[in-house]
Amino acid sequence: MSEEMMEEFEVGDVIALTEEGTEEPRDFRIMYIFDIEDRSYLVLVPVDQEEEEEYEVHFLRYDGTDMLQPIEDDEEWEQVEATFETLIADLEKDGI
Repeated sequence: MSEEMMEEFEVGDVIALTEEGTEEPRDFRIMYIFDIEDRSYLVLVPVDQEEEEEYEVHFLRYDGTDMLQPIEDDEEWEQVEATFETLIADLEKDGI
């Protein structure tokens, strides 16, 4: 993960994002940050759902600017989702 990204975002940070189709920003907590090849991704969970048993998970690409990009390519989405599922499985296996 690049040094610039480490300075911009950290796991546990809360960021406000305006979702498509809404006008009010919503707070999301950064749960994980991981890289695939030369791209970095944030895994976000809505703060208002953190204590719930089931919650939404959002993936956004971070390209080194101050903008987070939605993942619109199906192949990229599948790759990110598979990497995240592997990460979660490893954490559960390790008892974290």
